[in-house]
Amino acid sequence: MAIESDGGGGDGARGKRRRRVDVFRISALPDDLRRRILTHLPLKDAIRTGAFAQGWRDLWKSRWAEPTSCLDIHLLPGDKPTEVLRLLESGPRRRLDRFSLVVDNQRLRNHHLRRLLAYAAECRVEDLQIDLRCCKPSEKFNYHLPLSSPLLAHLSLRNINISDLYYKDARPFLALEVIRLHSVTSSVRFTRVLALCPRLRILDLRRCYCGHVLLGNRHIPAPNSLSRINIAECYGETRLHTVGVPRLRSLRYSGDFVLYPYHLPKGAAPTDLYICLGEPIPPYRWNRMFPDDLSGLTVLTVCSNALKVASSMLNDRPNCRWDKMSKLPNLKELQLLMLEMEMHNLADIYLLLKSCHFSNLEKLFVQLPATSDVPLGDLVEEVSVELPGDSLVKLGMVKVMNFNWRRFELKLVSLLLRKATSLHKLLLVSPNVDPLHVPGVQEADLLLLKEALASGRIIVSESDDPAIQPFHPEVFIEE
Repeated sequence: MAIESDGGGGDGARGKRRRRVDVFRISALPDDLRRRILTHLPLKDAIRTGAFAQGWRDLWKSRWAEPTSCLDIHLLPGDKPTEVLRLLESGPRRRLDRFSLVVDNQRLRNHHLRRLLAYAAECRVEDLQIDLRCCKPSEKFNYHLPLSSPLLAHLSLRNINISDLYYKDARPFLALEVIRLHSVTSSVRFTRVLALCPRLRILDLRRCYCGHVLLGNRHIPAPNSLSRINIAECYGETRLHTVGVPRLRSLRYSGDFVLYPYHLPKGAAPTDLYICLGEPIPPYRWNRMFPDDLSGLTVLTVCSNALKVASSMLNDRPNCRWDKMSKLPNLKELQLLMLEMEMHNLADIYLLLKSCHFSNLEKLFVQLPATSDVPLGDLVEEVSVELPGDSLVKLGMVKVMNFNWRRFELKLVSLLLRKATSLHKLLLVSPNVDPLHVPGVQEADLLLLKEALASGRIIVSESDDPAIQPFHPEVFIEE
């Protein structure tokens, strides 16, 4: 579908006029004819036609008016898989944008699943979603990648096994860009799968068992296009330092680093990092968590266990910085996941703010634990910090979740009010909208808080505002 002028050497204004005329002419076609044009395009190209003109937006969603290009099957407990297959296989094959199968039925057998997947492949599906929620426990359900559609672009699997892959005989999947696996067991080294997907951009693994080596093989390189890796509560060691991932820009890791560590390549240059550790790790493993250059990092999410490790390093060597973590000149958003919150956790936060010189930080999110055994009037030793003069000068918005008016929480808020000169909005999401009287808080801090509440600089709400969310909205793995 050509929309550009082929006039060659005309001036720029005339070329633009011709292109506008071409767009107008093709947009003047009847909707049915334009839908027919879209049926000849891959899904992602059909979606991009929405940039042509207003009349093309969302037209791709109805490019097959009857029957629909999306097929969603939900096998309920009383359904018969053979009857569903009979209805599907008796009709004509049509190209599908999406094929979704959700199983809440213990009658499903592996040969039923093979036939359903074969049907999806014959329809040249582009987005395949399989979720086996409830199946016969003794049945082994396998997904065989080489039998997939050649147009497969998005693959999402849950509660299924990836069967053995004969690498030498397998054809590449040139369209596959996104792989999302949840509770999947793989008997295949993942490098063999990735080697068949040269355009893969996103790899998302959650509660998967993928053996000892999830990624990394000098002889089978990862795809150059791989830019985002999410690993949450997986069993297996993730080695990225032995293989080039030149375009890796996003890494989100949640799990037990001691048992199932990951290793980043030193040359990686991520723009966003999410690190949530199940428990604190030995300080000597700290450097393995980060590449050498973090100067391009714009978004960082860390949990209190990670902060505790860094804090212990500072206590051992008080004159040192956090090396890699101290050089974050472009960081614009920071999220702190406080798995527990006591006064020593507040000290860890202060050390982070002091050591990293957040001169360009614009947004700060603090996720406090929903419940705490610490009393409201916790009388412990004072924690104080003197921040550098250039720290927090651009911080304009702070959001604190599960705020309970405890003493260490009030101290953090009062510090931010004093040091963040550009702060115009401080959101406190709290079950107690009215400020509580907390003993042990200095009068100057209370006066500062009351003035901020009266001026609207501090906003207290019982419910979260969905419009103001961090870049990494998921705190823990989804169930």
